[in-house]
Parts: sequence; C-alpha cells; structure tokens
Amino acid sequence: MTQDRGDRAERREQTALRIIEAAGVVIDREGYAGASIPEIQRVAGVSRGAVYHHFESKQAVGDAVLQRQRVFFEQVAQDSAGPVPDLWSQVLVDVSYRYTAGILDDPVLRAAVRLSIEPGPYLTRDSYQAPLEAVAAILTSAREAGELQDHAANPDEAARTLVGCYSGVQLLALALTERDQLHAQVAAMWRMMMPGLARPEVLARLRLDPPES
Repeated sequence: MTQDRGDRAERREQTALRIIEAAGVVIDREGYAGASIPEIQRVAGVSRGAVYHHFESKQAVGDAVLQRQRVFFEQVAQDSAGPVPDLWSQVLVDVSYRYTAGILDDPVLRAAVRLSIEPGPYLTRDSYQAPLEAVAAILTSAREAGELQDHAANPDEAARTLVGCYSGVQLLALALTERDQLHAQVAAMWRMMMPGLARPEVLARLRLDPPES
C-alpha cells in the first residue's frame, strides 16, 4: 500500500513536470499572452483534466515556470555563503555564464526570462527579486573582500545595474533572434561593465570570456 502511494505520488510529480516543461516550450515560443492551456496540454501530451488537476489557471502554470528561475538564483545565493573563493568578482562572472548556458539549454528557464521581460502579470519587482538578491549577495562578499572600487561599493545599487544590463542583453538577443550569440554578448557586457566595478588589480586577474565548452 505504501509503495502504491509512493508510485502514485511519483507519477503526479512527473505529470506536473511534463506540464511545466511543455509550458516552457509554449511560452518561450508564443509569450505569456499567446500561450494557451490547450496548446500546453497538447505539447505535454496530457488531458485537460490533468492540467487543471495540477494547475488551477494559466497564471498558476506561469508561476511554476518562473519558479525555475527563482530556484536557480536561490541556489546561487546559498552558494555565496559557502567556502571563500579566490575572487568573488569571478564568481559573479561565472554565475552569469552558468545562467546563460541554462537559458540556452532549458526552455523553462528561457520562458521564465520571457515572462519577466514582457508586458504582463510577471513584469514586476517580484519577478526580479531572486536575481537581485543573489547578485547583491555576491557583490556584498566582493565588497567585504576589498575587490570593488569605492564608487561601486553599494551592492544593491550595483545589483540593479547589472541585472538590468543583463536583462537588456537577453531582450536584444530575443528581438534579434540571436540567442546563439548570447555568450559573446554577455562577454561584451562584462568587458564594458567590470572595469567600472572591480579594482584594477582585481580586474587584471579576472577571466571575462565564457568558459570553453
């Protein structure tokens, strides 16, 4: 009996994940306004009843998609409380490339990005709270380690600037259908931004280009 309950719970979890993955594909392609429950249902290969068993509305599906992004950045913030790295500024750069790789590989993460940059119910501060907090946490550690220039010593202010710039890079890549160039565009962003953020002796030690695949 216990095994049966466990199997049913696992099947429910797998079905919910299929719906979220399908929603990622549809929202990434159509945007939130253009995404429909019937199309998400079709891509997921589940019944309408199965969709509404797990998600009471399209916005509930959107919430689950956006949660993928929150989980990523919550893990980043948690990692920043771990062992002290050689350079926190390098951690910041590396996180940006991890996120970029995630966007390119994971349609749910791409859909979360689209939700947070397009007009609609997710164009809110709450959608950006997790990345802002994660970036600010890393910048706080970088400041305490003496890596930042004096004029860049406010972590919250610097986080807003960096998250805003990165969001703009994503938006432009989406508009120009140049997602395959996203790593190069992020590298260009860092080459322009990091000299105003890190002390010269720190900047000289940083790798700003994307890691080799």
